[in-house]
Amino acid sequence: MPPEQPAARIPATRIPRCAEGAPGYDVAEVDAFLTRVRETLEAPGPAPGEERALLLSTQVRAAVFSRARGGYRPEAVDEVLDTAEDALAAAEREQVLRLRGPEAWQQHVDALAGLLRGRIERPRTQRFRHPARSRAQGYSAAHVDVLCERLGARLRDAAPLAPAELRGAVFPPAHGERSYEEQQVDAFLDRAVQLLLALR
Repeated sequence: MPPEQPAARIPATRIPRCAEGAPGYDVAEVDAFLTRVRETLEAPGPAPGEERALLLSTQVRAAVFSRARGGYRPEAVDEVLDTAEDALAAAEREQVLRLRGPEAWQQHVDALAGLLRGRIERPRTQRFRHPARSRAQGYSAAHVDVLCERLGARLRDAAPLAPAELRGAVFPPAHGERSYEEQQVDAFLDRAVQLLLALR
């Protein structure tokens, strides 16, 4: 039996604040959320047959904080949240492997990859919905398609692609048939990050 892996952790760090009067993320809200992350990572593992999670890695990417003057710098918080997401994803993988075995984990990874491949394999400019209104702004379809093709290459083990590249992806604005609906693309990228973390 392989040795038990040490529990994932996020390092305690002092998050810098914005200058007085400048808007940042609400300190109390961020601190409360990071406390939930640490409680999840430090909680004793569930017994066989029991699965539980105080906080899921996917919830980290969905976290939203109010703005407050003199709050935490958003870019610094985002870096901590990336680390938190990585740590929670590793803990979730360890939990599934320990309680259900490698076959169950591989089924999870294959199902997630299948969902993404279904969209990646569509023709260019047809991978996502276009904005419902012709004048509505969306993401440039050409730029989104390039990233989708890079993800496809990663799934074929033909080229590297790190989760950070998806988290930091920025697309030029576009309109009409040359654009994709932003919310649908964002949801796809969330799933793609989840998959890349699972493939580590």
